[in-house]
Amino acid sequence: MKQWSNWSGSAVARPAAQHAVTTEDELSTVLTRQTGTVRMVGSGHSFTPIAAVDQGLQLSLDGFDRVEAAGPMQARIGAGGQLGAISRALDGLGQAFSNMGDINDQTLAGALATATHGTGLGFGCYSAMLSELTLMDARGERHVLSRDRDGDLFRAMAVGIGTGGIVTEGVVNTVAPYRLNRRRYAIALNDMLDEFDARMGACRNVEFYYITGSGQALVMESETSQAPLVPRPEDRDQDGLAQLRLAGRLLGWSPALRRFALGRAIRGHTDEHFIEDWHRAFPTDRDGIRFNETEYHLPLEHGPQALREVIALVERSFPEVYFPMEVRTVGADDLSLSPFFGRDSLSIAVHHEAGQPFEPLLRAVETVFHKYQGRPHWGKMHSLTAPALRALYPEWDMAIEARRMLDPDNRFVTPYIARLLGL
Repeated sequence: MKQWSNWSGSAVARPAAQHAVTTEDELSTVLTRQTGTVRMVGSGHSFTPIAAVDQGLQLSLDGFDRVEAAGPMQARIGAGGQLGAISRALDGLGQAFSNMGDINDQTLAGALATATHGTGLGFGCYSAMLSELTLMDARGERHVLSRDRDGDLFRAMAVGIGTGGIVTEGVVNTVAPYRLNRRRYAIALNDMLDEFDARMGACRNVEFYYITGSGQALVMESETSQAPLVPRPEDRDQDGLAQLRLAGRLLGWSPALRRFALGRAIRGHTDEHFIEDWHRAFPTDRDGIRFNETEYHLPLEHGPQALREVIALVERSFPEVYFPMEVRTVGADDLSLSPFFGRDSLSIAVHHEAGQPFEPLLRAVETVFHKYQGRPHWGKMHSLTAPALRALYPEWDMAIEARRMLDPDNRFVTPYIARLLGL
């Protein structure tokens, strides 16, 4: 058996077989003939064992990568395509995703299954862009679910965590291509938090990073623009991370010296400005130092206070953490298992270098996230299981019943998924 690992190395598995399917007929045949557990794998960018399967079959959708117009400002997109390639193809069709996150390596299927998102209260997660979803159930039967026609079943499966069926394609509502005028700057963290609503709502897309012990918020703002292109400067974020790691290791004994060194490092990597087409403006380079991550989505009104508490906790108890925290906003949706169901949210992501102990940090920050009814990102580390999750999702029972209807024999259920969903 060949060992599989996710991007960060936090999840490892030994599937009995791995198979790449290229057509729906082939997928249906595999599901009909194969016995045992089946899990789908995309780019492996989830930090949880969501795609891991031991002794079962691990499937990938390598051939499901077409992108074609499905109507005015709608596109039919294969679920196996990676977001970066999809975005370039959309641009060539005269269409665009209304929003994107800062990583474009995920497959569409993975992004939909985990409610992956960008930033901005005017936008939801990728699943919120869907108008139609095609999936293959555990018996190899094809279902086309429409938001307008299939109501509850569509809403239950739009963020399906890969447990009700294998998504093969989606029809996505798109917008006309646009340019983004993006700038990055640093301000005092206290100023950012004291003026939180105004600053996070100042532009189309706003997010910021906070480096433990720095006292500075590194803010990224993007607004649409019709101005001529201004080339994006060379990406130096990985150099900045290397400097942060060195400062933490050499100066961890002195918080004052560490803060001074971090301040200098931030100033050297702060100011940035460019105007680029949408599909080039969103993504950033994450190919250097690998990390593990937890991300929770909290009711927007509690977000700033929760963030203050998380920062204080990490600075007090985990000063060695040098990876920045990432703070974003996401608009509410009506998808049953979306972390953004029914509420505008503040997303707080905490990272630590891969290979370093993550569990103590996770347990500590989760005390704050749980206090404020935070919902975890399905693809990022968390400790919650079905009883706690059920209390956070008003339509939990409906979504689980929909999943059971499509997979009555738990073909898509691993021990991890069973604990997660209470199956």
